[in-house]
Amino acid sequence: MKALVTVLAVTALAVLVSPPANAQAAANDQAAQPAKSPSTQSDERVGDPYPLATCPISGGKLGSMGAPVIKTYDGREVRFCCKSCPPKFEKDLAKSLGKIDAAIIKDQAPHYPLSTSVVGGAPLPEKPLDFVYANRLVRVASEDEKSQFLREPAKYLSDLDKAVVAAQSKDYPLKKCPVSGEELGAMGKPVDVVIAGRLVRLCCKSCRKDLMNEPAKFLAAVDAANDGAAKQEKPSGHK
Repeated sequence: MKALVTVLAVTALAVLVSPPANAQAAANDQAAQPAKSPSTQSDERVGDPYPLATCPISGGKLGSMGAPVIKTYDGREVRFCCKSCPPKFEKDLAKSLGKIDAAIIKDQAPHYPLSTSVVGGAPLPEKPLDFVYANRLVRVASEDEKSQFLREPAKYLSDLDKAVVAAQSKDYPLKKCPVSGEELGAMGKPVDVVIAGRLVRLCCKSCRKDLMNEPAKFLAAVDAANDGAAKQEKPSGHK
């Protein structure tokens, strides 16, 4: 009798401590699944939307084949002309992102607002260390400053935004909102947004969504206005 009681007690204990069969199977299935690579999984955008007007694979103008395909890589947004381009982009992700970095640095360098490091505040060397974070050009003096930036990117991007607004507000060339066409100030104080190192001044907060949906389109309008203003400021030659 004692032996029977012992056997029953051990059996009952085994049932209590063993996980349900479906839970154990689910755990096994989850363990068997490969982990997602953080470099390619889709996630929420960090920082600026993709600022370039062309697909990084085909070189075609975004929107020419319908709505662009939007992907994010570690929070960084990239836009493509069609569904066939992302797989090609992802074959060598580091190389592909490097090409975008080079294009962004070339595009944003003329608009960079600071001659000092956004991190240390000291004057930038003749050849600063340029890198791209969240589709934004950042210039620092050294690898140590870059590491410091990456520890608090939101803080330093906010400082860059303030520097852009301070540098570009006085000579901002547009009198109307590039999104709505409304006169700036007609709906209250204009809303300042910084994208791709440019100040874009909107008539109201509701226009921000359209700006983020088609940043290249509205950046082109601001750039064209700036180019026109620069040409008018040049003194005419005398024969």
